[in-house]
Amino acid sequence: MDVFDASNLEELENFANRPHQLAILKRDQPAGADAFFHKLRKTSFGVAGDVTRATAYDDLHYILEEDIPAALQRDAFYECWLNDMSRIATLFCEVEKSDAIRVWIGSQRGCSRYHIDNVPQRLLVTYAGKGTEWLPDEAADRAAFVKGEPNERIVKDMSARQFIDEWDVAIFRGGSKGLLHRTPDEALHGHSILMRLDNLRFGNNKFKPHRHAEHTT
Repeated sequence: MDVFDASNLEELENFANRPHQLAILKRDQPAGADAFFHKLRKTSFGVAGDVTRATAYDDLHYILEEDIPAALQRDAFYECWLNDMSRIATLFCEVEKSDAIRVWIGSQRGCSRYHIDNVPQRLLVTYAGKGTEWLPDEAADRAAFVKGEPNERIVKDMSARQFIDEWDVAIFRGGSKGLLHRTPDEALHGHSILMRLDNLRFGNNKFKPHRHAEHTT
C-alpha cells in the first residue's frame, strides 16, 4: 500500500479518484494550541451534527456551544480552532461532492481492535493526543482480521505500525480494501481531541440537528 503525501488541502479534494488507501497532509501545530487543548482535554464530551458547506463555521459553533466550557469559548484560540475545522469540513464536502457532511468531535475514543470502517472514505484530525494507529497491508494479516482474530494475530510486524500525528489531516478508505486502523492505547486510556468527518449516509452517532431544522418533523 502506498500513501499519498499531500502538500496542501486542495490536493486532497480528489482523494476518491486516487488509488491510495490513505492520504495525509502534514501540518505544524499553530501557536496557542498546546495551552488551549491542555484545558479542553479535561472535559469529557462527544458531539455530532451536520455541517453544510455554506455555513460550516456557524454549524460547528452551534454543535459545540453546549459542550465546550464557556471560558474556553472566550479563549482567542477557540476561533482559530473553529476556523480550521470549518476549512476542513468544507474540503470534505468537496471530497464527497456534497453540500453537507456529518461531523463527530470528542475527547474519548474506544476502538481498541484493528478494524476497517464501513464507509467509502473518512477524514480524521487528532487535534490533541495520540493520533490514529494504522497498519500497512504488508504488516497485517487481513485473513486474521476477517476471522475476528485479536490484534496479536492481525499484526504481523509490530515495528511497522504507524501513527497519524497531531494536526495532520488524514483521509482513508473503508470497505473491503480499506485501511486497518485502531485507537492507540494512549488515547484509549486518556482524553484526546478528535474530529471525524463522514458522508451523511454513514454518520452513525446521535447528532445535534442542524440549527435551522431543530423544530421540523
